[in-house]
Amino acid sequence: MPVHPIFMFALIAFFSASSIAAQYQRPSQPLQDIVEQNKKVSTRLSNNKQWLAILTPESHTDIENLARKELKLAGLRLSPNRLTPSRIKAKYRSIELVNLNNNSVKPDTIITQADLTVTKVKFSPDSRFLSYIGISNHSADLYLYEIATRQSVKLNKTRINASLGLKYQWLHNSQGLATSIAVDSEHLPQTPQFHGPNISVTLGKKAPRRTYQDLLKNAQDEAQFSQLTTSQLSIIMLDGEVIKIGKPAINIGFSLSPDDKYLLVKRIKPPFSHMVKYRDFAQSVEMFHNSGKKLATLAELESGEFRPSGSDSVRKGPRLIHWRSDKPNTLAYVEALDGGDSNKKVQFRDQLRQITAPFNLAPKALVKTPWRIANVQWGENRLALITERHSTNKQMRVSFLDTAAVSDKLLANKSTAMRLWYQKALRDSYSDPGRLYKHPRPSGLGHLFALDNGRVFHYGLGASPEGYQPFLKSTKIPSETVSAGTLLEEKPSQVTVSQATSTRVTTPSTELSTELSTTHSTTLWRSASDQLESVRYILNLDPLRLIINRQSSDTPSHLVLLDVQSNTERVLQQKKASITAFKGVSRQLVTYTRDDGLPLSGKLYLPAGYTPKDGPLPVLMWAYPREYKNAEVASQVNYSPNQYNYISAKGPIPFVANGFAIFDRVAMPIVGEGKEKPNDNFRSQLIANAKAAIDTLVEMGVADRDKIAIGGHSYGAFMVANLLAHSDLFAAGIARSGAYNRTLTPFGFQNEKRNFWEAPSLYQQISPFTHADKIDEPLLLMHGEMDANSGTYPMQSARLFKAIRGLGGNARLVTFPFESHSYQAKESLMHMLWEQENWLEQHLRIKSKTKTKNKDETALETSVSFH
Repeated sequence: MPVHPIFMFALIAFFSASSIAAQYQRPSQPLQDIVEQNKKVSTRLSNNKQWLAILTPESHTDIENLARKELKLAGLRLSPNRLTPSRIKAKYRSIELVNLNNNSVKPDTIITQADLTVTKVKFSPDSRFLSYIGISNHSADLYLYEIATRQSVKLNKTRINASLGLKYQWLHNSQGLATSIAVDSEHLPQTPQFHGPNISVTLGKKAPRRTYQDLLKNAQDEAQFSQLTTSQLSIIMLDGEVIKIGKPAINIGFSLSPDDKYLLVKRIKPPFSHMVKYRDFAQSVEMFHNSGKKLATLAELESGEFRPSGSDSVRKGPRLIHWRSDKPNTLAYVEALDGGDSNKKVQFRDQLRQITAPFNLAPKALVKTPWRIANVQWGENRLALITERHSTNKQMRVSFLDTAAVSDKLLANKSTAMRLWYQKALRDSYSDPGRLYKHPRPSGLGHLFALDNGRVFHYGLGASPEGYQPFLKSTKIPSETVSAGTLLEEKPSQVTVSQATSTRVTTPSTELSTELSTTHSTTLWRSASDQLESVRYILNLDPLRLIINRQSSDTPSHLVLLDVQSNTERVLQQKKASITAFKGVSRQLVTYTRDDGLPLSGKLYLPAGYTPKDGPLPVLMWAYPREYKNAEVASQVNYSPNQYNYISAKGPIPFVANGFAIFDRVAMPIVGEGKEKPNDNFRSQLIANAKAAIDTLVEMGVADRDKIAIGGHSYGAFMVANLLAHSDLFAAGIARSGAYNRTLTPFGFQNEKRNFWEAPSLYQQISPFTHADKIDEPLLLMHGEMDANSGTYPMQSARLFKAIRGLGGNARLVTFPFESHSYQAKESLMHMLWEQENWLEQHLRIKSKTKTKNKDETALETSVSFH
């Protein structure tokens, strides 16, 4: 296959370090088009289900925006001038409002704010307004767009303090909003200049926390953090009245009761920790009346730095504190019965409790659970849906609780009186029933999951061995209760199929299968077989009206209003395919088996017009390891032939335009069944996964065994370095934003909970840095210079590069200024693609078929940074 002239020019520049040391480069035009393409839209639905807001995101930011002044404190990255986060993910350049009650194909209204960054868009509970936060160069403010008059007004007179997040909440009666207002600088604690040593002390209390960046380091950081985050919690009424809630404080969170009479407020309290991020600082939980008067301090929470180690360990004290959405002013919360320590052997881990206004009586216990409670949802008829997790065994289960039937006597008998809906492995997508349908109560008190004659409604993607089969179902709530003691069985979920209804039923273990009633489901709607359709919103159940996402292999996802009974539809928003260079690219799911019989899969992309007679292609494989306790779950596939090829600049697919075969989402399961930990055999399973994938591509005639590269990001980068160190399967590697020396993350990494001192040999064996002398294939390392992700310090890439250079290996290190773990600036993304494009050309296309293993060969030892 001839080399295109553009690549010849690029390769000349590639070998000249001085020509690229201080400037960004652009890849070939098809790859540039991917960066320039429009992002996917977001949507909001009004409570009265008349209006659909379609939010068009801003394109990638530019490097000048990332380079603006920001402060890094307690895990925050702040714009001190605006009192906002310096990096806002969801930003919109326009909002379209579609009236669902008429047949117009065009949106009724388009909202734009050319001089503002628009974010945090919500409908008011009465559907009269669309609210959003508008951010200028000097402030963040609340705006209301009145739908009837098509006018926007700024609600607040004093700017918002959004240092701890862009937060606001509508009163349920739609007469005002609660938010945090900036305090006059003259009333704020001033930041003094400290000169002297910084001293840290430990007094024998364990604090096994993971490694984080941007933490507080000294007294000056503490003072600056306090100054920038102190705010006045307030209710701003629509008529302009401002009600101050308590005194200025560091308000980390707040929530209005469904009847709007009370506010639950969480406040950060000093002393501030230098070991954890701000969310784990000591906090007080306080209750206020809507007049601003403080009623009570409900709890004092200690710093999370002392949380015990363990997958399901939590901080002592109340957590998951929330208002019951089915009652006007009842507060529910979860508290650990094991002191938060998941290493303790106990019958019950958690207890769900509640307390009702005026909050001066003892809380009432509702239920005890043997696993850790992860979520609580509320429905009609005083039903709750409780999700429990057992992270060590990678299991979860979801049960219904009738709170009206709970009694103290029942609890005394240590029975939870819960009705199990399903139990499954955490990553078991085949048994996932999806999301519950919720609707707003007529009184406006809150959203509840709907019930109809003892049935709930739920919708999901319907993953299966045959591919995605999205659905909407109604399911009868189980009638039999199951005791907590019985549910202590910790065996992998088993999926059975009902011959009568073809409905998947999940039971926690074979011992329980005779005790639990079979789940009865009725399918109300299912996706067409020649398209991929999924439920976005349920407008009405009878007659059934839905807003769905619809896509096909050649049509991007778009929104359709569907009337199921009358079989009529209306397209609400459509996006045209815009990148012509990728037209005709083929995609297929490739399934194969590992040498131990474990089924695996990956998505293979081939250039337009490619046929087997064209012979093998250079291949880029891209993967991310995942841990499992169940081999059956590890072999599941998530795929649909009707899915549109949305191409991301951050993935590998762009390079199919350059004539490469792309094997994406290559299965890299790391399985540890029974008492075995997944990482105990990390390296051998990793190599077995990769070998099976390569053998399959070679047997298909798609790949030349000597022209395959492996790439990955974050934990995928860690995988890449390990594969190059411990195998000769690949010609080259691309590793972005990874961690390569696990002794620098001594209190666990990814899903590994053992610390370095519990498993020192594991940490050494699994670290590619300690095997850098064996990395004898070319490795392209990239990293953001301001990576804020736990454990992936930029130093990780720098140290591995220096080790390879010192040992005479072949590597290239590229660091991006102002970028964090995932690169954002358009310039960074363009250059990232340019680097990868040239690396693949150099080591796969031009290279001879025989891999060169001579370490005395001249290595490309360039470290590139952009300043």
